[in-house]
Amino acid sequence: MGAVIGFAFVTVGIGALLSAWAHFADTSRALRVLLYVVFGGFSLLILLGGIGVLLLSDEMPEPGITQVGGLAVLGLGLGLGLPLVPFVRRVLARVMPFDPDSVPDMVGLSLLSATMLAFPLLGEGMSDVGGVYGPVQRGELVVQTVIFVLLAFVVVGTFITRDLGSAVRRLGLWMPTLRQVALALALVVVAFIIAGVAGALTQVFQPELVQEIEERMRSVTQEVTNVPGALLLGLSAGIGEEIFFRGAIQPRYGIVFTSLVFTAIHVQYDFSLILLGVFALSVMLGLERKYMGTVAAIITHAAYNTLSVLLQAAV
Repeated sequence: MGAVIGFAFVTVGIGALLSAWAHFADTSRALRVLLYVVFGGFSLLILLGGIGVLLLSDEMPEPGITQVGGLAVLGLGLGLGLPLVPFVRRVLARVMPFDPDSVPDMVGLSLLSATMLAFPLLGEGMSDVGGVYGPVQRGELVVQTVIFVLLAFVVVGTFITRDLGSAVRRLGLWMPTLRQVALALALVVVAFIIAGVAGALTQVFQPELVQEIEERMRSVTQEVTNVPGALLLGLSAGIGEEIFFRGAIQPRYGIVFTSLVFTAIHVQYDFSLILLGVFALSVMLGLERKYMGTVAAIITHAAYNTLSVLLQAAV
């Protein structure tokens, strides 16, 4: 548990440092140039590393797995580097609501693009080598939630470009009306329909993955299958992921891009059609955040995850 807490401090600390650096670089040419040098240098080194892995993959004991790893490294490098190019940002800004001339927006786009391109391949590589997804612990869920929430406040510039009250409003954290709460709960039914359709498609077109994914999910949730555990898992995902993705990321990069990144981090589903359901669910939550606020999306997400775990345990 100590290692998990240490990881949380490091993650939030790095996030705070990058956020401050990016925001101050908006008005400081020296900081902006240094940021380009650091991000560009890392991107180039990672790209060269990925190319090297791919070139040597045929000589490795498991060439297929090595190639997946090399592609993941290439994706990481491309994701970090491409947003540094002004032309790329201006093209993307035509379909996404970020400012192509903003340094914080550029840094965010770089990190999110790297995540989106690398995570799915890393997850696939882990599955190929028989990687084990161990049971999630309750303390880890709490720490994960704290990381997501603190990062959300950090990336919107809390205490750098806005005060706490402004940050809360920027994250969409206002209380919904009773009507909106009722609608948020009703959308849980829609979420189960989406998941059911995605599961059925996977059963038909990728039957070989179904049992593997089901066993993996049982392994992951085996410590939280009672009501308190399921509720903790639901609240952890609902609060942490919604405040970060829907609250902080979506207003700057749009529903579609945010949903792509959200889908990419769900590596436990491999490259299965279940990911289409994850993407559709993310879009639904994104629309909910847009029209009713982040708290409404938290209610839907938390209720859906809680019920999913309890139903899985009951079957």
